[in-house]
Amino acid sequence: MKLNTQQHKLVVALRGAALAGTVAVCAPAQALQFEQGDWLFNVDTTMGYSAQWRTESRDKDLESVLNDNDGNNSFDAGSMTSSKASFILELGGSYEDFSFFVRTDGHYDYVYTDGTSDMSRDNYLSFNSGIPVGGSVVRGEFARGTIEEHGRRIRLLDAFVTYAFDVGDTMGGAIRAGHQVISWGEATFYPGVNAIQNPIDSAVALAPGVEAKTVFLPTPAIDLKWDFNFNLSAEVYYKEGWDGSTLPGVGSYLSSSDITGPGAENLIFFPGVPANGKVGGKEKPGDSDGQYGVALRYITDNGTNFDFYYTESHSNIPNARVDINLSRFQALVNETYAEDVKIWGASFSTNVSEAQVYADVAYSENMPFVDLTPTTYIDDNGDVHFVQSDTTRGHYYQVIAGFTDLYTAFDWLSEQITLLGEVIYQGNNLGEGSLSEDAAGARNGVLVTDDAWGYQFRLSLKYFQVIRGMDVDVPITFKHDVDGYGNGIALNNGLKEGVKTASFGVTANYLSNWTFDARYNWYFGNDDPADKVLSDRDNFALDIKYRF
Repeated sequence: MKLNTQQHKLVVALRGAALAGTVAVCAPAQALQFEQGDWLFNVDTTMGYSAQWRTESRDKDLESVLNDNDGNNSFDAGSMTSSKASFILELGGSYEDFSFFVRTDGHYDYVYTDGTSDMSRDNYLSFNSGIPVGGSVVRGEFARGTIEEHGRRIRLLDAFVTYAFDVGDTMGGAIRAGHQVISWGEATFYPGVNAIQNPIDSAVALAPGVEAKTVFLPTPAIDLKWDFNFNLSAEVYYKEGWDGSTLPGVGSYLSSSDITGPGAENLIFFPGVPANGKVGGKEKPGDSDGQYGVALRYITDNGTNFDFYYTESHSNIPNARVDINLSRFQALVNETYAEDVKIWGASFSTNVSEAQVYADVAYSENMPFVDLTPTTYIDDNGDVHFVQSDTTRGHYYQVIAGFTDLYTAFDWLSEQITLLGEVIYQGNNLGEGSLSEDAAGARNGVLVTDDAWGYQFRLSLKYFQVIRGMDVDVPITFKHDVDGYGNGIALNNGLKEGVKTASFGVTANYLSNWTFDARYNWYFGNDDPADKVLSDRDNFALDIKYRF
């Protein structure tokens, strides 16, 4: 079977996907490749160590926020917040029109597994997993769920097989089955529609300047891609299961909720006074069926891409539903996941001069939103319940636009400068011009405003052959949620007015195998405890990796 490579661009790419690891991270230059009969195999291994230190003292207002402060109170300024050894193992293989790809990773973090926290005696009274409030964790230790998530873990990520085929001289396609990431749209920083198609790894997503494609986790699906001709193609997938996003463990450094996520044990009314009941439960979607997506793509002769798509999925991002039984002084806190969220979307990308420009638009008629409107009801036993932080639905629309440009005319500064910029707008039919507050200062109603917008960029300065075999990159990132609140739960990109993050780093790549990275991360701009912000979690991180 001979492939018409001019026509079948998609088939060519998919046949090599298993060897290139295109749905995972970029493969290193020196990977192990070998043949066994007609099979060609590729093995990539990455070993790494990373360390992180807190560089900023706790904000007094954030330190005292009950049910949100355990991560803040677990680490003093100057303390090591992570000391982690990790690995990524990738195996790919191809035989004629068949290929497969498997990726697994794991880590061991000394801080969470063998270390102790900096929890003070006073702050221990508001530690949601602490013994004084009915928990199981002594002062200075972390909850078991937090240790399992952050301390030690081995997991299987991608695991799929692909069959590529031709139909005549002008058509072809590929079918892929297994655990995989479904990635649509053009956005670089903001996740867009992909956040509902794939679970999110929160440990990666909370870092400043991270690209959206690196935060997604695979789920079981069958995906069919079809090239009608060189210009027109289509894609359809059907999910065979559902997985929720990973949440920060209670008491972990960048966590901002003590009643959801791994390690959640109690809700606290006052320091030392817990609400008896159940915390940390999950109301998973009742049925994983009915999750699918359809896309149509057109590329013009001059290289402009147009994509149109529709997806229907269950949300991977939870909301915390708080139900307090006032008659029995008990609380039930469950992570709830909205079902059957429908999103229409479109995107385009093209080149303008030497820059690539792109835009994504999305619309949902039933997007879930956090609703803090307090309600009461009486159950079958006659007990009075108070419910806050429920979920409501509404219309949602989003626009993301951005560009990537490369500059070589400023050699006095850098041999190569890359600039990526992106702006986002979010709107809905539920919000208000500004978030309202009651007499006690607590916010009521839906946690969105009519409109919200923000932006972020990354500037990279490249220096080649600083020493023989070593290239150096200096990345600078900045993110600003300028105005409004746009919390659409399912897309995990709700803006919080005033929040800013930034980072400055130096990355050295040596002989295509070694990577050394040093980075300082800032969180600032919004100090309001009601927004669950991380504005006092500045940190410095070091990372070393060896790939072979």
